[in-house]
Amino acid sequence: MLITGIKSRPVYDRLQPMTGGQRHLVAGQGSGGAAMLRLIADMSAEQRQHSTLLYSTESFSGHNHLSELLEVQADGLEVYASNQALIAALRERLGAAQMGLRLYLSGSESFIGTAMQAANAVDLNRDEVLREHSGTLVRRVWCAHCDTYTENVTHRVFTCPGCQLDLVVRDHYSRRLAAFQGIKADGEVPGEMPAAEELDT
Repeated sequence: MLITGIKSRPVYDRLQPMTGGQRHLVAGQGSGGAAMLRLIADMSAEQRQHSTLLYSTESFSGHNHLSELLEVQADGLEVYASNQALIAALRERLGAAQMGLRLYLSGSESFIGTAMQAANAVDLNRDEVLREHSGTLVRRVWCAHCDTYTENVTHRVFTCPGCQLDLVVRDHYSRRLAAFQGIKADGEVPGEMPAAEELDT
């Protein structure tokens, strides 16, 4: 079967201050702001002085922690209207980063996955990054037929906005793609479609 068997949803961390870091970069989205606030509260005064916060107000769950983050005592807070804009800024910052950086990510699975692509591009070690999932477990899906990414997928079968094929969402998560894979729903038996139930999130 295409849709059962291997399940590879990532295992996430709980954000906590990492020792040995000379700079701390904290990036979060939507409901991930709660984890950011808890992390900063757990940091020493010196760590907070060397921490920059990046926050996207785009939210899949409707949660927004901007007002509380504006009160935080840190080196700086940058606010973005979209996850895409934050990820672009994160890539730029990571590209110019020096040794001793610690990266903290919190938010949706889609946000964390794309942020990790930016971290992997500069070869940040696993022990230099913490990731905490917050909010809904909607899926980011990659179409194996037309290379389109679709955000916020909640059902096993959906129509790809790129090629208009009905896709079935597999349970395998690809770190390289930062997405689950979608393949033609009736690829094995033409006309035979799997049930379009809600995804087990």
